[in-house]
Amino acid sequence: MVRRKVKAKEPKDVDMTPKDSKVKKTINKSQRRKKAKATGNLGARLAESRKQRRKRIASSAGGRGESAEQLKSRQATEWKEMKAQVAQLKKVRQKLPRRGSKEQKEEVSKQIRQLQEDMQVRHVAELKAAGLDADTGKEDMDL
Repeated sequence: MVRRKVKAKEPKDVDMTPKDSKVKKTINKSQRRKKAKATGNLGARLAESRKQRRKRIASSAGGRGESAEQLKSRQATEWKEMKAQVAQLKKVRQKLPRRGSKEQKEEVSKQIRQLQEDMQVRHVAELKAAGLDADTGKEDMDL
């Protein structure tokens, strides 16, 4: 009879955590904010709120002496041009790399939102200035 040497059983689960298990952040948020303030990115972004921008756009939209048909046809062509710009910006956003471009994607998304919102606010203000029925809802406009 041949006897085999039996090895001592090793535990199946191996502890892979390093002794120093804390992960150090390379740049924390406060440093990022300081850098943004120094470069002026944060100040420029927070300079005008959405409400202020809406008021400015609505006040600047005055009557141009157009008939109702001319006004609506001009607004329709402007809306189509804006939709083309939005489609182009969406393609740009889609082509950005998945990693490391979150801020760029957010900036493009913000531009898209602002284009749509500013156009709608301006058109409603123009319709009201012309004395026409200004529908503030988004039902008839394709977003």
